[in-house]
Amino acid sequence: MEINLLKKQLELIIKTPVHLSSMKLAEWEKLNEAAAPVRWVVLPNRSLWLWKTNSDTVQVLEAATSDLTETEASLIELLITAAGAEDSAMRPVVKKDDEYRSQQLGTWVQEQLDQKEYRAGIPESLAWKSKLHGTMLPFLLGSENHSAMSISYNKLTKLLRSYFGGDVVILPLKEEWFVLVGEKLLVDLRDENEEGPDTEQDMLGALCQGMYELVTNEWVGGGFHLAAGNPVDITQSLVATALLLQETLALGRIFHVSEQIHLPWELRLERFVYSIPEAQRQRFMDDADNQTRLLQDEETLMTLETFFQLDCNVSETAKRLYIHRNTLLYRLDKYKQETGLDVRSFHDAVVVKLGMLLYKVTNRG
Repeated sequence: MEINLLKKQLELIIKTPVHLSSMKLAEWEKLNEAAAPVRWVVLPNRSLWLWKTNSDTVQVLEAATSDLTETEASLIELLITAAGAEDSAMRPVVKKDDEYRSQQLGTWVQEQLDQKEYRAGIPESLAWKSKLHGTMLPFLLGSENHSAMSISYNKLTKLLRSYFGGDVVILPLKEEWFVLVGEKLLVDLRDENEEGPDTEQDMLGALCQGMYELVTNEWVGGGFHLAAGNPVDITQSLVATALLLQETLALGRIFHVSEQIHLPWELRLERFVYSIPEAQRQRFMDDADNQTRLLQDEETLMTLETFFQLDCNVSETAKRLYIHRNTLLYRLDKYKQETGLDVRSFHDAVVVKLGMLLYKVTNRG
């Protein structure tokens, strides 16, 4: 129904002009704390009816009257509900289910990220602030092909609750799902693991692997990437944690394109290289022209990546590449002849590794 027609119908019922106005979402929810029904708020000298909601504001129909009969109130409610059903854009802000609260808090987090307000505290007006308490495990699930909202919130929640064996907080951001799990899960895993807390990051890696496989099996062809962080006091660093995991996903996609799980403690060197100004990165690559040229060869790049991944172990690298040990030594010797760098030497290995990372970030895209 067209809004002007609706206003005229309401004015015929209450014999008072009706205006369309806006207010902050937090203000509307505060008014609702002591009001019933929640779509209609009666104040000492005016009445407000919910019409539409945006991300952080609501539109209300307002009339300078607070003295309505039960029949008038019911008729107004019926008219507004019917008009809202015809308007596909209407989304009731007072929907108090988990999905609405998740969207509300996720929208706030994304706004702080966009505004670079990484230390912002969670407003008291956000209903789900009470769900965030103590130390929690943070995860970030991103997709190459779809926005975060293309996955059903209810379906993802059910899936992750079954996996983690308890309640989870799932917040939709622009391109990802921000998932928070109580630290009790990690405590239980520590108790079950005889090796103790020294393997905590390994346990987190295993959790990520299971979570990734579960989501990938559910949404085939999604092209998902997953990042995880150490346990953190989420009430003090919700936005900063989301930023860290977004950066981790970005670094993983640049430097480890064939991997889907990215952990910040495994990307320290990559983070350092990425922080080097572009002009200085390019100067290094210009000075290492031979190395840059050889890295364009897929076989050479794969050989070096595997060699470093396996801690410069010649035998294990040859096995992983399905080649004879002497073939691997031939490739490494050839690289040394053309660049002057022997990757079996610690100093030269560091130089080559840095060169590979700079090559990836300089030639990405």
